[in-house]
Amino acid sequence: MKLKIVGAVLISLLAAAYGEVGCVVDKNTVSLSSGDIFVFTVTNPQPVDIAIKVYDTNGKYVRTLFEKCATETQFKVPWNLKDSDGKPVSAGKYAVKIKSGLKLTLDTSFGKNGIIGGDDTFISPRNVRVDKNGCIYVLDYGAGIIFKFNPDGSPANDIAGKNKIVAPSAPYWVNIAVDEEGKIYGSIGHSVLVYDGKTGANIYYIGEFFGDDVGWKNTKGGLGWPNWVGLNSDYRLYASCPGYSYFAAFDRRKPKKEGGLWRSSGGAPGESGDTDGKKAIYLANAYYTNRNGITKWIDKDTSGEIAYAITSFYDPVKKTNEIMQNVFGVAFDRESGLFLVQRDPVRIIKISDNGFGFDFVKQFGSPGNDASKLEFMAPKDAVVSPDGKFLYVIEDGEPISKTNTAPGLARVVKYKIEYDSEKEIQVTVK
Repeated sequence: MKLKIVGAVLISLLAAAYGEVGCVVDKNTVSLSSGDIFVFTVTNPQPVDIAIKVYDTNGKYVRTLFEKCATETQFKVPWNLKDSDGKPVSAGKYAVKIKSGLKLTLDTSFGKNGIIGGDDTFISPRNVRVDKNGCIYVLDYGAGIIFKFNPDGSPANDIAGKNKIVAPSAPYWVNIAVDEEGKIYGSIGHSVLVYDGKTGANIYYIGEFFGDDVGWKNTKGGLGWPNWVGLNSDYRLYASCPGYSYFAAFDRRKPKKEGGLWRSSGGAPGESGDTDGKKAIYLANAYYTNRNGITKWIDKDTSGEIAYAITSFYDPVKKTNEIMQNVFGVAFDRESGLFLVQRDPVRIIKISDNGFGFDFVKQFGSPGNDASKLEFMAPKDAVVSPDGKFLYVIEDGEPISKTNTAPGLARVVKYKIEYDSEKEIQVTVK
């Protein structure tokens, strides 16, 4: 007897029976003028992370429809034909990708078997950043040096013939950022110093001491010991001052206090974070809150306002409620997700921004020194490459915690962001 497979529904059910995530769509074509939408039916045999994302014909990201660790055996996911900014998409063909089984795999082609450091290269690396060309920048806080490496991990000797900018003293900079033109930003004292990426020369600084305006009611551009610095659209620079419980926005093209735009109020912005490249700022909470989770802020042009936060999550795979303390690194994945570096306990947590809050996706990592097994002693920071394909995790050489004086491994590790399963559904918008 021959088995007749009718449509994609049976294929999806068969896949689910064998332990795979299945997905079908109710129709393959929708007209913009009809007011209709696409509805995807997902079959899921067991708790697993599932991501459903839309891309155009050029592979450009359009929107995340769903990303979390799912427990439902069957559920529906709609797409209202809008992009991640809430704007209607254009007519054309789109690829809806269904991914499950997120994993981080050591990229052994980078550096020495996937690692830079772990020897005497660094003393106490604190931040890692990646520019549009895939070059890696590492702030070695303990040495007072900003290093630059090529995408393969070799020294990038293009800063006046060297691969580093050396500070007049160590420690010096607290945090760094790199813009689309290759300029390097380093927070220090009451300002952010800006460096030419080719000569290594300090060309101007942003912000300065707030002077007699101790309440900062009138002074725009005043900074009080900035830590994290991040960049966004419209030439925005953000500088977080956790010791004064605020962060500030600047036009980074203007020096000193001239570029001051606004200061936040409320919340507990901390020493690590990332932006979505548009209007969202994701900041880990401050040290005086034990760095308990992260908060999403929105740049409203004249103010920074809190959207929502996360301090704990439920892991349906492990069946445990987890508190997110000691978050030392935040890395936006260039779409809608975030990798959080937690130092104690050691782990990397993936969460997703659904537009109304955060969803737990997956957690990785354990104590140890084998990077291929996602083992770390004292992880400090992370960043995702501009193409969203790689995660760089930095580990410093400082004591692990107040109660554990063992040092970290002082290294940068590169991972491929991959999935156990990836499927695709083609749909058309007319």
